[in-house]
Amino acid sequence: MKATTAATVVGRDAELAAVDEFLDATSRGTAALIIEGEPGIGKTTLWQAALREAGARGLLVLSSRPGPSEARLTFVGLADLLGGVGEEVYDELPAPQRRALDVALLRADAEGPAPGQRAVSTAFLSVLRALSAAFPVVVAVDDVQWLDTPSWRVLEFARRRLGAEPVRFVAAIRLEGSTSARTLEGARRVRLGPLNLAAIHDILRAELGARFARPALVRIEQASSGNPFFALELARAILDSGQPIQGSGPLPVPDNLRELIDRRLRRLPARSRTALLVASALSQPTIDLLPREALAPAEAAAIVRVDERGRVTFTHPLLASAMYSSASVAERREVHRELAARATDPEERARHLALAADRPDERVAATLVEAARSARARGAVDAAIELLELACQLTPADLPDEMHDRMFELARALAAGGDRQQAASVLRKLIAEAPSAPLRAKARVILAFNLEWEGTGEAVDLCEQALDDAHDDLDLRAEIHAVTSRICDYDTERKVFHARAAVDLVERGTSSPSLHAYALLAVAEADFNAGRGITHDLFERAAALESAAPSTPAGPEPLLGALHGHSGLQLSARLLAMLQLCADEFEPARTLFEEELRLASEEGDEMQAARTLPRLAALELQVGNWPAAERHLRQLEGVVERTGQEGVGCKGLTVAARLDMLRGREETARAAGDRALALAFEGGEALVIAETLATLGFLELSTGQLAAARVHLDRTDQISERIGLGEPGLVRYHADHVESLIALGEIDRAETALERFEQQGSATGRTWALATSARCRGLLLCARGDLDGAAASLERACEEHTRLPIPFELGRTLLVKGQIHRRRKERLLAKKALLESIRVFEELGSPLWAEKAHAELRRVGLRKGAPDVLTPTEEQVASLAASGLTNREISERVFVSPKTVEANLARVYRKLGIRSRAELGAQMAERGRLTKT
Repeated sequence: MKATTAATVVGRDAELAAVDEFLDATSRGTAALIIEGEPGIGKTTLWQAALREAGARGLLVLSSRPGPSEARLTFVGLADLLGGVGEEVYDELPAPQRRALDVALLRADAEGPAPGQRAVSTAFLSVLRALSAAFPVVVAVDDVQWLDTPSWRVLEFARRRLGAEPVRFVAAIRLEGSTSARTLEGARRVRLGPLNLAAIHDILRAELGARFARPALVRIEQASSGNPFFALELARAILDSGQPIQGSGPLPVPDNLRELIDRRLRRLPARSRTALLVASALSQPTIDLLPREALAPAEAAAIVRVDERGRVTFTHPLLASAMYSSASVAERREVHRELAARATDPEERARHLALAADRPDERVAATLVEAARSARARGAVDAAIELLELACQLTPADLPDEMHDRMFELARALAAGGDRQQAASVLRKLIAEAPSAPLRAKARVILAFNLEWEGTGEAVDLCEQALDDAHDDLDLRAEIHAVTSRICDYDTERKVFHARAAVDLVERGTSSPSLHAYALLAVAEADFNAGRGITHDLFERAAALESAAPSTPAGPEPLLGALHGHSGLQLSARLLAMLQLCADEFEPARTLFEEELRLASEEGDEMQAARTLPRLAALELQVGNWPAAERHLRQLEGVVERTGQEGVGCKGLTVAARLDMLRGREETARAAGDRALALAFEGGEALVIAETLATLGFLELSTGQLAAARVHLDRTDQISERIGLGEPGLVRYHADHVESLIALGEIDRAETALERFEQQGSATGRTWALATSARCRGLLLCARGDLDGAAASLERACEEHTRLPIPFELGRTLLVKGQIHRRRKERLLAKKALLESIRVFEELGSPLWAEKAHAELRRVGLRKGAPDVLTPTEEQVASLAASGLTNREISERVFVSPKTVEANLARVYRKLGIRSRAELGAQMAERGRLTKT
């Protein structure tokens, strides 16, 4: 390392070398270094040395040095890190990210929907990517244990997502016990141990200008355990005492670091100690807030520094914490009371008021609630939660209504922050205690949404109980009905009832466009599940209402805002895309999903991305764009890994299992399918379980395990029947189920299942259902010996496939068509269908199913010289007949009798599997054997 850095650090050669190596690797992508150790061990010294060296190398340094008083504020650290970033970088951000940063950093008013923590985090990530495109960047935080939680989450988010970009994270952190409380994923760790005697000597000489005899130096080193800060304080106290160190006797000063610091602080004038206490209680102390003359003795004693910008910092964090803790509780409360009166930031003022309170205080509690709303409006849910918890603690016991309102707000914040378990705990307590029926109703609905992740049974029951509590509040009742319908996916009749009840109520006079839209969408979804198709007029009306709704509703925040958020597409567009996917309207669905993914990326909404990616993958799987499906699934894996929310990956695992089986990767397909099933049962959602079982049934059917396939598909069918699904596209198992029953000889069961499938296909007009049910009908007729009827059904299936861009299902239909032609001894037609099936499977990249078609083709047995091949005479007669000549005209051309022509044509008809001259003309034209007449 260069002399500029090494000269400032004593006794840390190995650690300096590690920093040097770390900074040298700027061209190898993102990395992180954590400098850790006990208080006073020299972490900040090494951290500062790393920053100086980074600057000397031309790296762009973004840094923050938080203190204990900043730990509970909002985005203070982020503001430090971005303090020197130019406006041109902000100008390049997408609009949602620019707004999120502006609001979070108080560069703009928090008007409209509150930006989420994820949007702020994504904006910071974009800033780092933009900066690192021009220069390697170092993001450095000292004492990261005191970095405010919203800023820490931003830092973690960026670290997990940066890859090849030349960004280095350097964090110094105090050890708590034996480990660090915070860490950065994949970081290299440098743990600072005690300094040796020589290093202690060099530090004392450099800092104090004093030399100690070796025996005294040994005593200082032993008493301080090699901690440089403790050693300095001991040496400073010894010098101040003026007493010599006597042999092996006790040191003439305290051997406890806290007492040493306290003694040093007590030597200051009273005014200085008061000023330092105020400084230790401030998040960002400046000379404007403190009397300069009172600070002068503290500056002279090297306890604080005042920089050129007027910022006051303690020379070591231990001095600040010692100053604060040395004051009495009454003194601290008085300081916080004075600071609250002077604070301009509502969040900081609220915290000072809370720290000044010695008993419950409604005025303080109300101020904390307002501060919490301000923090949440800036996208800092964690800070809002903490402020609301303080508000609940400080709410007087004789104000139960205020307490319950604050508990409800706390529960909503906990749910929004992802802490569903704690949210549920607060909500259950609220339901048990609150005398207000409407509040209990709202609490039940929020609890229902939390429990939806664990299965919808209890969730729907809670919503229906909430209806009893809502009494005559029409809007609240309408909202509860709509919510109940949306989460009731296990009972279609119940789902439809609640949706229609919601619309009936809102059309009796709601003033909320958002609620009206939500109720209409509940009906649209319920009707679709019932088999009534997509009601586009409902979606158009809902979209118009959503657009007319104000971005910031007047009055209290509605339940809808808490439950559904504000990011991404409008709910109407999101739901429409989901239904279009089920209805085989692939192009419009893809457009909406890709837009939703783009918005989720801009806003950093990885949970929404985790929902959209498997839907896109499923769409591309259907239309035969399997490489695109695999790309979406790989992207989903990264999202699931980063968020730690494995449950959201269940749908992706189901798609991956089907795709792996199609690709011939049986082992990985089964592993994905088994994991998906475990997650599906863990989540408890009936539709998800059914879809996963359907996939496992397809896996078994693909490998010829018919009995196992039927078990999975029977269970799928039972769930579908129990739910009352009328839309076949929601869970596509029907054709596989019928096929497995036919193959196992259960013809009557297959007939019953197929009739129901055909009815659903006809009722919805779903092309996929019409095509595959016609294929199944052909198989069933073939099993009953009606080969003519089977052939006709397969012709009908092929016609339906021309309207449907699902190539894999076409390949399966062509395979069955070839089998039926072979059974009818129509070998050339069988060969034609099977070759086309092979072409489809091979173009898709499905070796397993291509081999099935090849095996069937081998059973056809066509080869050169076989009886099915036309002889030269037959070929000549067939060519002339196809050209329109009569039998007599043909006999005159080839010099044979008309009876011989007739016999040759009979053999040709039999070999080609045709019955008329029109069919013969088509066959010979396809073979290129028409004769010009």
